[in-house]
Amino acid sequence: MEEKIKSFFKTKNIKVYGWADLDSKDKSKIMLSEDILKVVNSAIVFGIPLSKLVIENLNDAPDLLYLHHYRQANYILDRTACEFANFLEENGFSSIAIPASQIIDWKQQKAHLSHKYFARLCGIGWLGRNNLIVNNVYKSRLRLVTVLTAYQFNNGPEILKFNCGSCTSCIELCPAKAISTDAERFDHIRCFETIKQLTKKNNISQYICGLCIKACEHGNNKDTRAS
Repeated sequence: MEEKIKSFFKTKNIKVYGWADLDSKDKSKIMLSEDILKVVNSAIVFGIPLSKLVIENLNDAPDLLYLHHYRQANYILDRTACEFANFLEENGFSSIAIPASQIIDWKQQKAHLSHKYFARLCGIGWLGRNNLIVNNVYKSRLRLVTVLTAYQFNNGPEILKFNCGSCTSCIELCPAKAISTDAERFDHIRCFETIKQLTKKNNISQYICGLCIKACEHGNNKDTRAS
């Protein structure tokens, strides 16, 4: 089945993907019904990179070009994820595609699941200081989506260790001052409140920013695999 999955992604020109079997801790982080959680055995995460030039064009706030590009990337991910879930079901494995960008609890800033959490489990990257997945090729430019499936792989990926090193580019550029040297101390509330201000000021109809993605492009980090 793994070869069929690889072939599917190749036909869709998806170059970044990974999978991981789920344990009870992982399932506890998924906001779906118990009936679904009993069925799914693994998560498959894949991503597409945002354009370097669109990110480079950002100045001190999100702009309309970034908004359009961000939405198109999410549309491609959601459409491909739905096709992929159908593909898995045609091969006998119940599956469900989780939207690339859908908040279901605005107060707590929660989605059905964290694509970043599962992307790290799938070996796609580490969680950087900027609270984004940092990939060894695309840095923080990946938009991600997750498909949960009944298929079980029984082989775990290599997990990437935190490797932002001494790079502080995102700390210096963040308008919210929400990022610190300790990745676990990322201030989600401060980030979100600043994003609300920036998007309102610039007539952006979605809560996005992108500046820490730009900072990461200019940063200095590399891939290190956990032993």
